[in-house]
This record gives sequence, C-alpha cells and structure tokens, in this order.
Amino acid sequence: MTKPDTTLEALLQSAYRYAQALCGHAEMAEDLVHESWLKVLDKHGPQPDKALLFRVIRNLFIDGVRHRTRFPSDSYDDNPLVDATGFDPSHYASHDLILADGLSQLRSVEREALFLWVFEGHTAAEIATLTSQSRGTVLSQIHRAKAKLKKHLDQNAGQNLTVVKSIGGNSS
Repeated sequence: MTKPDTTLEALLQSAYRYAQALCGHAEMAEDLVHESWLKVLDKHGPQPDKALLFRVIRNLFIDGVRHRTRFPSDSYDDNPLVDATGFDPSHYASHDLILADGLSQLRSVEREALFLWVFEGHTAAEIATLTSQSRGTVLSQIHRAKAKLKKHLDQNAGQNLTVVKSIGGNSS
C-alpha cells in the first residue's frame, strides 16, 4: 500500500472511532463517516484535514439527534438493542462488555469529550475548539464521564472481567 492510502485509511479509521464514540452504535457510526466523507469530498476534495472531517461528523450527528427529537418514531421494541460488542471506539482498547456498558450509559457529549481526550490525545483547549464549547465545560464533561465510569466499574467489580480478543487476534 502506498503512503497516501495509509494516511487516508488512518484518517477514516480515526473518523469511524470518533463517530462510534459519539453515537455508540457501529452501523450508525459507519453511516456518519460515509455521509460525512461524501460531503467533505464534494466540497473540499480528497485531501481533507482531520478537524474538518470530525466537525462534519459531529454536525451530522447533532442534526440526526435533533431530527429524532423533532420527529420521534415508534419503536416496536421496548428494549432497543445495545451494540455493546461493536461499541469500543478503538481497536487498541479493551473489548470488555462491562466497560462498553458503562461507556454506553454516558451522555453523548461526555463520551465525545472522553474519546477525544483519551483516544485522540487532544487537550481540553483543543476539544473546546473542536466542539465549540468553553474549556471549563470540556473539563467538566471529562470529569463527569470519568466519575460515572468509575462508579459503574466499582458497582460491577465483583463480576469477572474478561478481555475479548480483537478480530485481528491481538489481545488488548
């Protein structure tokens, strides 16, 4: 594979992990990345920067939430399926179901801030710029997300935590 393909592949993988952190569902994340990539490709060509792609993904996610709030649909299931096995926003982190369950219980803004901080390595100031929020708000979201995850993990501490091997066969 040539270097540009590797760079593009890495960008799209990062975008997928970000979309998955936002919505918590693998298929929805794929749709977000696909639609975002088409929008960016159409307006900015095949060499977009990461911040632009992330911003388009975030805006499409927010538009979708607004649309579902404005036009709710009837669900046939009282308990919608949770995509816990496909939730993990990175291929290099634990695929532990208790952790995935804890992450799925976070509000989307908390999950987004935590993802950008932990997995993408952004500072609170960078996250504030990406999400159009104040640095203090981002720090609060990260703090709340960490506290909620700690509480969830502490409540489930008695359960056996197992790490599932990733598709590539590497254990995390």
